Amino acid sequence: MGEMIVEITTHKGEKRIALFQRSTSGTQADARIRQLPGRLYSVSRKMWHIAFRDDYKDYLTSWFSEVSDVNIHFKPEVANPDKEATLPIAKQPQNVEPIQKTTNPAVEIAIDKQKKCFYVKHGYNKPLHESLQTYGKGFWISARKNWVFPGENDVYLNLIKRIEALGCKWEKRIVKPGTTNRSPKTSQKNSTSAKPVVELTSQEQQIMQLYDHTFTLKRMSQATREIYTGFFRQYITDNRGENIAEMTWTQINRYVMNIADKLGHTQLIQAISAIKFYYERTLGREKMYFNIKDHFPVKKKMIYLPFHDLQKMLDPIESPGDQLILFLVYHCNLKLKTICALKHDGNEILTREIRLPGEDEDTMNWFAQIVEKARMHYAQEKYLIENKGKQHTPQTLRIKLWRILSRYQIKEIYRKQYELILHHTGYSPDTSRHYLGIFMKFLAYHDFKHPAFIADNEIRDYLVLHREKSASHQDSLINAFKFFFEKVHDQALADNFVVRPRKGFYLPDYFTQQEIWAMLQATGNVKHQFLIALIYTAGLRRKEVQNLRLTDIIVKRNLVLVKDAKGNKDRYTLFSSHLQPLLKEYLEKEKPALYLFEGSKKGTKYSFTSMSNVLKSMAKAAGIQRTVHLHMLRHSFATHLPEEGKDIRYVQELLGHKSIKTTERYTHIVNDVLTNVSSPFDRMMAQNTPRSRDP
Repeated sequence: MGEMIVEITTHKGEKRIALFQRSTSGTQADARIRQLPGRLYSVSRKMWHIAFRDDYKDYLTSWFSEVSDVNIHFKPEVANPDKEATLPIAKQPQNVEPIQKTTNPAVEIAIDKQKKCFYVKHGYNKPLHESLQTYGKGFWISARKNWVFPGENDVYLNLIKRIEALGCKWEKRIVKPGTTNRSPKTSQKNSTSAKPVVELTSQEQQIMQLYDHTFTLKRMSQATREIYTGFFRQYITDNRGENIAEMTWTQINRYVMNIADKLGHTQLIQAISAIKFYYERTLGREKMYFNIKDHFPVKKKMIYLPFHDLQKMLDPIESPGDQLILFLVYHCNLKLKTICALKHDGNEILTREIRLPGEDEDTMNWFAQIVEKARMHYAQEKYLIENKGKQHTPQTLRIKLWRILSRYQIKEIYRKQYELILHHTGYSPDTSRHYLGIFMKFLAYHDFKHPAFIADNEIRDYLVLHREKSASHQDSLINAFKFFFEKVHDQALADNFVVRPRKGFYLPDYFTQQEIWAMLQATGNVKHQFLIALIYTAGLRRKEVQNLRLTDIIVKRNLVLVKDAKGNKDRYTLFSSHLQPLLKEYLEKEKPALYLFEGSKKGTKYSFTSMSNVLKSMAKAAGIQRTVHLHMLRHSFATHLPEEGKDIRYVQELLGHKSIKTTERYTHIVNDVLTNVSSPFDRMMAQNTPRSRDP
């Protein structure tokens, strides 16, 4: 026979009726209490509570009248129930700072202009936390207790709307350069300043001078310069006695593997970048790659799905056991080992150690109902999720989860999980989107079968279907497969099933100066003329043109500032003084509001399609018959400068190429040398053709 004590209490300043259970878990009383309208559960006090009503004694007596296995004891009402009633409960840990729960806490927004992001910090506020989580633009850092969002104006404005919609006050501050948004931590293991400074020899000083000169040429930031110089200086002293300039990849790789266990992730990446900078950008060697994935595996974080999102995925599923597994994994974020040990009544979910996120009433009701369905359907003997009457192991439960995802083809879970993993890699947003798109198409082709059940020969067959595509397209497929199979799912791909295509060497197509001049004369549209002329004179990519703002054209210095270009770097490139009258005419006529080139609506970017159509129509009007594209203007810029005798390294900087090898391909199409070389056919004809006699 169970026991339940009922008394009046105060919860968050509101008068409530508290119900303390004694040995009623898993009984009729337990099921009945979970059906009380408006009931909530207090984890800290281990009690259920409902809204106060004057007739609560009669109401509860009637409610539990059909339950025979519980005795109800009503405690007398105290005269001053200002303080919450207390009963003997589990002792709370000492020295634990209580969570301050406020209705509308102040929200702090810290803007970091240097890192191009902003941080959001708030107190306990469940609605705000969920709103920021569903927004999807930022991510929560548990160690710092704050959100991080990209420093984009539309993201910032949308965030302010969300904060104000919930009635929260907010304030902003600017993070000063050189400071961080968190308290600095020192680590003796990762500290490079603790090592004694070693004097360099005269030959080593010459290497450092060349290294420093390259930094000046590349216009790297001072912070990057100091970090790279420190690591490269250490590299020189660690390899004293070796010819640094002649060291092979094998020797360098051996050094990298030796320091990999001594440095943290960030410092190892910086050390490798410092070494690569010398060999690739100072000496002009081929790109070097170092396999350090064993030292730093991909962070496989589990996604959290709000209940209203997850419920849409669970509704079509008939099996209560499958619903429970997805709920416990993706909403409660419980480890598989923990799920295996859950008792058949599911009451551990309501304890302090394991609880439903936010203890939402609808979620609690749904969970209680699905547990009851599972009891009736499976008749578990001991555990909430059982494997043929026995306890699951983490491995068997993992395989069952994979089969559930495959059976019901829940592509939303695949997508959200992969997006979270890609977000915590060093890949650029474009690369992440590209990899995700490739792999989601691959899974769709296999009816969203879990990758664990996709065999190597199925991957090979899929690649065969793309053999007619370009080598770069096939390379992208293989790169995406290797990331997801090997790094995410720990499945090695056999080399004989995944074969990379041979890459051809193709000369970039470009316009002659006569063709560009003809195109500019073929239209009277000032905007179209200025667009094509600017791309050519500055050697811009189409995305760089699209992102240009009015302030990025520095007329007095004849320069164009390209911000946040490929590789997340800024650079300067050329602006012709002959374009100044055209620029003035264009601005007076079009009057762009924000971007240099805008669409039909003010303040919006000019689309890639519109740019491409402009070039195609101008080329057709100029009598150019071959297929053209915007990047040909950049190729033309890169080809014509070396033809005029400009240093290839300066061309590299103007184009923003990371490796000089990329720029050197344009030297293959320079015509100066070819015009001075005669074909052997010309010589043969000259020797055998009789000269005409003068009359």
